Amino acid sequence: AQYRPIIGDIIRNFIDEYQIDVFFVTSPFESTVVTYEKEWFENTKVVAIVYDIIPYVMKEQYLTSKEIYRWYMERVEMLRWMERCLVISQSVKDDMVKHLNFDPEKIDVIYGATSGKFFKTTLSDEQKNEILSKFNIGDRFIMCLGGDDKRKNMDALITAYAKMPRELIDNYQLVIVCRLSDETLNRLLTLSRENGVSGRVVCTNFVTDEELLRIYNMASLMAFPSQYEGFGLPIVEAWACGVPVLTSNNSSLGEIAGDAAVLVNPFDVNDITRGLVTALQDDVLSDLAARGEVRVKEFTWQRSANLVFSALGKIDFSSRDQKPAKRIAFFTPLPPIKSGISDYSVDIVNALSAYYDIDVFIDGGYQAQCTLADNVRVFKHHKFSPKNYKTVIYQVGNSPYHTYMFSYIQKCGGIVELHDENLHLIADHYATYTLHDKALYRKYLLEDYSKEQVDALFRDARKLHSREKAEEMPLNGFVTNYADRVIVHSRGAKENLLRKNIHRQVETILHYAKVEPLEEGGKANAALGLPHDSVVIAAFGFIQETKRPLPALKAFGRVCAQYPNAHFCFVGEPDEPTDKLIKTYLKQNDDLKGKVTVTGYVDLDRFRQYIDATDICINLRHPYNGETSGSLMRILAKGKCVIVNDIGSFGEIPDDCCVKIPAVSSLSEEEEVDAIYGAMTRLIADADLRQSYGKNAYKYAQDNLDIPIVVKQFVKVIESNRRPALNEEMLSSIIRRLRGQGYRHEQVKALAETLAYSKNSRREPGVKPAPVNVTNIMDKIKGFIQRAQ
Repeated sequence: AQYRPIIGDIIRNFIDEYQIDVFFVTSPFESTVVTYEKEWFENTKVVAIVYDIIPYVMKEQYLTSKEIYRWYMERVEMLRWMERCLVISQSVKDDMVKHLNFDPEKIDVIYGATSGKFFKTTLSDEQKNEILSKFNIGDRFIMCLGGDDKRKNMDALITAYAKMPRELIDNYQLVIVCRLSDETLNRLLTLSRENGVSGRVVCTNFVTDEELLRIYNMASLMAFPSQYEGFGLPIVEAWACGVPVLTSNNSSLGEIAGDAAVLVNPFDVNDITRGLVTALQDDVLSDLAARGEVRVKEFTWQRSANLVFSALGKIDFSSRDQKPAKRIAFFTPLPPIKSGISDYSVDIVNALSAYYDIDVFIDGGYQAQCTLADNVRVFKHHKFSPKNYKTVIYQVGNSPYHTYMFSYIQKCGGIVELHDENLHLIADHYATYTLHDKALYRKYLLEDYSKEQVDALFRDARKLHSREKAEEMPLNGFVTNYADRVIVHSRGAKENLLRKNIHRQVETILHYAKVEPLEEGGKANAALGLPHDSVVIAAFGFIQETKRPLPALKAFGRVCAQYPNAHFCFVGEPDEPTDKLIKTYLKQNDDLKGKVTVTGYVDLDRFRQYIDATDICINLRHPYNGETSGSLMRILAKGKCVIVNDIGSFGEIPDDCCVKIPAVSSLSEEEEVDAIYGAMTRLIADADLRQSYGKNAYKYAQDNLDIPIVVKQFVKVIESNRRPALNEEMLSSIIRRLRGQGYRHEQVKALAETLAYSKNSRREPGVKPAPVNVTNIMDKIKGFIQRAQ
């Protein structure tokens, strides 16, 4: 019970990650299965498979203590709130209605079936003799697939067997096939001896699957006079092996057996004897075997699956996607601001407007120029009041367009969508150069680093405001420490945020891309002024040194010597240093004249045209600041082949969806150019390879990036008001229980991965949570164990 909240978090996350519509509880009464709580499932429908309620029907035998009874009834109450119960026989359904007052309209009978490993087969004399010799069996025998449980009625079967005519006893041994405790084995052997059949009763104890198959195929009769069963699988297994069956006339057994078995009263020894004598007549045995081979065809997994699908068809899913009558606030730049996040936000806001009324808050100094849904309003940020909204969402990127949000995040909390993991440069620029407040910059740094580290940085004036130091000291705590929840676009970003502070609640939602049907036909070269027969290579988005324009140009220069019809496009506006760098390089390399285009800023429609016209896209990064590229997502959604660095979120894209070259940090300048050149020439030379990458990219976008998929994940984050369970205290409690237990590395790793899958606790808006400084859950667990040992 202490750790149940963590299980709840894990289940919620699993449902969110895989977009689960129906959650199956396949064995609700297993002692190793946690008691599920209705609140864990929100809009997901829960269905349970119930095999029987024998412990309740025979409570005097099974629910013998208050603790066991309370535990069992807790599971029964869990079943009551579930959408449907699927039971394996009509008998189980009747029991649930009669004994526990379940609604019969919410119970569906799906029946069971036998495994394909049971079948009728011809055994060689050698195979038969192995079984007979190993288990000390004579020629002919009655088998009973029992169990170490009085309900299986093996005592009554032995007594009934001993009452048969001596001639039948001499002709047929009784072979009890199952694992038995020493106590049960001694009791059954003593009972056999007392009844004068000790030499005729065999207890095999454990047998392998292969041995069981042979025993079934060798048996003359399978006797299964159980006192109660939910289905009685041994009956169907015996039929599948061509064996006649004797079974009970109660619970599910008579229902399953139909007219293909001899039925007996399991509580009447004399009636069991009658049944055995009747069944062992030669003409009855052959008739039962024939009836069983017909009856077994009614119990197949295909039939069970069809019944399950029929039951699921009764579930009403209509309430899941109803629009909440709520208003949310949304902080973001909007067009005409020249930012990928501006375009991104327009699409996200319009998609979210199907679920919420939305007020968008923008910075001063401009008017929004974009088409928004009718229930979306735009205000300047000073009009904002947090009390009017269900939640507040902030689109935070590493540019000046987002700085107006920082104070609101710290005062009001909300959901921060972090487009760039490292905000160091913009935090420094905003505090030091825009607000002229060095103390604020220092305060920002202290959100992620110790006083000693910050003091050391301020002493080194040469590096204080340098890009090098910004790369060495990633910074985001001045917004993420104050957020109720953080949305990132990659697993790596989530892991980094949680390593810093396990209390953060972080969700991974991939950067969306509009996925539209791929257009057939020629490229849009003419409309863009590109040579019609050229091989177009292009880089997209705001152009700066981190996107490796100079190494790309150097590689392209070598490509041109081999492929004179190649053309390179930079589709976007370069920053001032990069613009000078490109112009200088082109002036120095006159052979590239007319082969390189720098478009400057283009609107989104033009941007998409260039993607359509491109044969090979490139989207490179170094250094990497934890960002995800919106341009890259659009490229994938257009089904284009793209070259990326194997780093961060770029490396998380499946290998068959893009061409990956090594991270720049592992390469020399020459090696980087070689890697880009090699990828370009390989793709130019092999059109089929380009097409293969493009096809896989498009499928990936369809399955993961399309805006309806992404927006549903946003809604789940917005609607989630739970307080996740994993925190420092809970982790310490778990670790204390591990001490001295000698767990292997693999077990510790598995536990750490499971715990890391759960969420981390929220806080009240505007209140910064206390830092936990858990650098890695696994390391922490191992550290505690090592100290204990």
